[in-house]
Amino acid sequence: MSVQYRPVVPGIKRFKILVIKIIFIVLGRAFQSASQHDEEIKKEISSWRNGFTLLMKVMPDGPYMGLEKRDNMLEFKGSKLKKADLEIYFRNVESAFMIMTPQMGSHQAFAERRMSIKGDLNIATAFTRTLVIVMSTLYPEFIVKRLVKRVPPLTFKRFGLRIWLYTIGILLGR
Repeated sequence: MSVQYRPVVPGIKRFKILVIKIIFIVLGRAFQSASQHDEEIKKEISSWRNGFTLLMKVMPDGPYMGLEKRDNMLEFKGSKLKKADLEIYFRNVESAFMIMTPQMGSHQAFAERRMSIKGDLNIATAFTRTLVIVMSTLYPEFIVKRLVKRVPPLTFKRFGLRIWLYTIGILLGR
């Protein structure tokens, strides 16, 4: 008696993919707004050439987010970019979900090979510093302490930026 088994096909994690897409939109607009108003982010991206593109992508064919440097600020491109000068890959949906919902910091994700980079490492470290600034502005301190090694101080100006991002920056991207 011969038994035929059908191959097991893993299910699509629709909820986690939706959460990652929403976080990419919020993070992209926060980068666009914060790069216009925060001096440290402007200083970090000043060495990048005009037209430099950055892509964050969930492998194998999950959601992705693109940023482009224009006039000393980052412009959110959504999912329009297919190729970029610097590409940051998340290994799978589970890894991206853990990193995007602040359960794991980027330094731990790199150590556990949940993330990889294709492009210039100097620019990748500068982007990581800008990511820390944006995350410390978006999230409260008790969450940021778990994600980054050194929490940037929340100055009065950065607190104003936090209010700006929550009210106008993320909604309009300005």
